Amino acid sequence: MKPTTLRSLRQWHHYIGVFLAPAILFFSFSGLIQVLGWQDLKNPPPAGWVSAIAGIHKHQMLPKPSPAEPARKPAAAKHADGDDDHDHGGFTPLKIFALLTAIGLFTTTLIGLTIALGTRTMRRKSLIALGLGIVVPVVLLVV
Repeated sequence: MKPTTLRSLRQWHHYIGVFLAPAILFFSFSGLIQVLGWQDLKNPPPAGWVSAIAGIHKHQMLPKPSPAEPARKPAAAKHADGDDDHDHGGFTPLKIFALLTAIGLFTTTLIGLTIALGTRTMRRKSLIALGLGIVVPVVLLVV
């Protein structure tokens, strides 16, 4: 490949990565919450922010306020939509791998942002890409 092509590919990779970094940070963190099952706690119920993050991760929308007395689902309906109260085996090897993946993705994204924003010649455009990477999903969530 030509050096100019590689340089162009690096720049595209840089700006796309900076733009997507906020989403990667969000979804790796919310995925960690999903793997740990914090959103499914019944007693005590999860904190509001945990429910909000889980709702965005699972359904790409903020959760709707629940009624004062939630209606009971029949047992068959609980299992049909995957929402049940059963323990799914504790920390299995795959669950441990998923946790390590979420932590690794979060950490390497932070390192990548540090490197990207530390490059003086590209800092201004990187900050614009980062800002858009924060604003665009928030706007899409509330629209």
